[in-house]
Amino acid sequence: MARSKKDQIAQGALKAFAQYGYSDTTMDAIAEVAQVAKGTLYYHFSTKEELFLYVIERGVKMLIDSVDSVMKRGHVPLDQRMMGVLDEHLRFFSEHRELCLLLLSFFTGDEQRDQMIGKLLAGYFSTMEKYWTELKQAGHVAEEADVWTLVSALFGMAGITVLRKHFRKEQATEADERTLRLLLAGVLRGEPQS
Repeated sequence: MARSKKDQIAQGALKAFAQYGYSDTTMDAIAEVAQVAKGTLYYHFSTKEELFLYVIERGVKMLIDSVDSVMKRGHVPLDQRMMGVLDEHLRFFSEHRELCLLLLSFFTGDEQRDQMIGKLLAGYFSTMEKYWTELKQAGHVAEEADVWTLVSALFGMAGITVLRKHFRKEQATEADERTLRLLLAGVLRGEPQS
């Protein structure tokens, strides 16, 4: 299936932002990486900021959709679904490394941009907090565990693991997945006792 020009631009922008950083990425560089004319770029996006927000918003929506697809497997117990969510994070971040880099770089010191990315990630975090709260209420999560911290840790541990592997030119391995599952299992409980 052929990509639309807007998708082509967004993919090129994602690569450019990940490679050069937000500040050093120009609309000219985006047009070059996306292999579109500058007029085509400006037809779809009037500013670099608008394009950056579009790329991040689109990526966060994809991440939420992938998490939702795992959580909506009603036939699988909740605690097992959360292990599936960890696996899905690893898969998603491995397949979308540039996006992972941008999402994990939202504390850059540029207050305005950090706030923009933080607002876009809020949908992801509220979705995950809802799932973890349900797990905790159902007795699947250690009572002393803080949901906000769990969600932040899951996002960070999956994303940072993938990025560290990326910088070493390696793929995430089964050993990485097992280790992260052990960390997550420390707060999960099996079927609650009635």
